[in-house]
Amino acid sequence: MNGRNSSVELLRILSMVMVLTVHFVGAAFGLPTVEELSHHPTAKMLAKNAVEAFAIVGVNCFVLISGYYGIRASWRGISGYVFWCLFASMTIFAIRCVDAGMWADGFFDSLRVFSSTDLWFVPAYLALYLLSPVLNRGLVSLDRRNLLFLVAALLFLNVYLGWFCGGKINPSGYNVMQMLLLYVVGYVLRRFQSTVGRVSSAGYFVLYLAMTVFVFSSTFFTSKAFFYNSPFVLLSSVCLFLCFVRLRPFCSDFVNRVAASAFMVYLLHKPPYMWLKLRGVLWQFDARLEGILFVLACFLLLIAVFSVSVLFDQIRKKVWSLSVSIIPAK
Repeated sequence: MNGRNSSVELLRILSMVMVLTVHFVGAAFGLPTVEELSHHPTAKMLAKNAVEAFAIVGVNCFVLISGYYGIRASWRGISGYVFWCLFASMTIFAIRCVDAGMWADGFFDSLRVFSSTDLWFVPAYLALYLLSPVLNRGLVSLDRRNLLFLVAALLFLNVYLGWFCGGKINPSGYNVMQMLLLYVVGYVLRRFQSTVGRVSSAGYFVLYLAMTVFVFSSTFFTSKAFFYNSPFVLLSSVCLFLCFVRLRPFCSDFVNRVAASAFMVYLLHKPPYMWLKLRGVLWQFDARLEGILFVLACFLLLIAVFSVSVLFDQIRKKVWSLSVSIIPAK
């Protein structure tokens, strides 16, 4: 299992599929406002919100996995992450050059993947990685009382001051504070696995469905329903995460390999150049297709984007393996 439970690695794959789904639905077509839902909700509006409610937990679950297993920071690890992001960025720049038939602008911006990027997750996860040695040492040293106090404090900062009050510390969950919260929660879930293990996987799945209903229902009352630090989204994320943690462990080399390349899906499809093209295709589907044909076309495009990205990442792995020997492991 490469040291990891394939059932949780399966969640990593599902999380990235959910990220794609959120982008294909809300980011591509927009979501209805509270006013629109209050006055004249349509079946299309409700369907979009329902899909979004199920899939919005993807990013949170992705980070919870890091907290549950713990990040083991090393020079090789940080170099690998930087190379991963650079490889994707320069690939997209090369595609732009081929598409334009000339040397495109923005070469140096493509190199500055952490300071000149529209992908908020990339620099935020870098910050979490760099802070992980301190976090790991501190979390291990805390007793149960102080650990729960830390979780409560982070929830107060991120949910109450951030989501509820709209404070700058974390207004929507797209920053490092959200990463810290999820990392700590992931660690706590592992440390207290004997307690969370009292509920079965099926039980957590039912709780996930229940929390999804709350997320969906909250769209009628607040424009913050789909923020990552929404209390309902956080609870839904934890429930789905524990659903996979509580699955019977199994070993699948295929699942682990796909999961190890899942991050490339985000790196390749969401940069503005690629995303505008993808959104254009989705808009064409919307204009030309209806009903089940539209849903089927979107689903096939999603599978194609995911599959091509994972396959392309195998090139990145090969290139990295050729150079990794010169980088110290620790």
